[in-house]
Amino acid sequence: MHMTASTNPLRFGINLTGSDRPYAELLATAQLADELGFDTVAMTDRPPENNYEAWTLASAIGALTHRVRLTHNTLNVPLRNAALLAKMAASLDAIVGADRVILTLGAGTGGPHFTSYGAPWGATPGERVTDLQDCVAILRGLWANQTFSYQGRVHRVEEATVQPRPAGGALPIYIGALGPRLLRYTGALADGWLKNRGWPESPDELQGYVAVLERGAEKAGRDPRGIRRVLNGAAGFGATAAADAQARASRGGAPAGSGNGLLGSPAQILETIQKHRAAGADTFHLAFPAASRHDDMRRFAEEVLPQARSL
Repeated sequence: MHMTASTNPLRFGINLTGSDRPYAELLATAQLADELGFDTVAMTDRPPENNYEAWTLASAIGALTHRVRLTHNTLNVPLRNAALLAKMAASLDAIVGADRVILTLGAGTGGPHFTSYGAPWGATPGERVTDLQDCVAILRGLWANQTFSYQGRVHRVEEATVQPRPAGGALPIYIGALGPRLLRYTGALADGWLKNRGWPESPDELQGYVAVLERGAEKAGRDPRGIRRVLNGAAGFGATAAADAQARASRGGAPAGSGNGLLGSPAQILETIQKHRAAGADTFHLAFPAASRHDDMRRFAEEVLPQARSL
């Protein structure tokens, strides 16, 4: 199986999970991640659930942290006007400082999450992928041009403009994908890839997805080694953390593999990181057990991050 290891330095982020957590608690977790040297905080975008709207939360967290990057797992394309999203992202980039905003986009799964809000939900997976591709074209077109026009299946703009533009000219766009068409597109055009539906069942499964991603990159004439590859997973120390992760994974609607991640002793966690880095991953977004979340984050920063950064 053809697969090229990433040349990106490892990154570690915190998933701000827990649909009923108060804002003060989410903010405290994000500020601790900022303080401890984690790279990213990631938010959830499922409006019908009992949580805070994803972009509002990212803006509030961004204004009260200093260096940690802001992203989502994933930001769902059907819920937002593409041109307005380009403006929102450029505005947040200007407010919180350059190189802190990452757009991680998803085509959307679970129709009722969108139809209940009247969002333009594609009838087939192919239509939803097309809509995501149109959204990306509009985002990049608006950031790159004084005015931009584009006619997509759902998303369209006519002589539209976005000011201010992102400080770096454009913002990184990652895409959540599992299907081959979207994986190949991600390899061809995106800055990063997020594996949907939780932790991979095995490094071999991860390698299979990465191989498709990289074929898309190579066909487009890109070096696949620079594309970020992000995994969502549980994290924690010892048997209690593993049991907590398995309990969360057993709940209705939990994604396959969500009971797995970076679990065990620091040595076991580092071994897991090495195996999944060899299989193509370079970024790990982590959810620690609620009862020990901040203590575990501190321990991870002290006992895992320094060694992992040197891998």
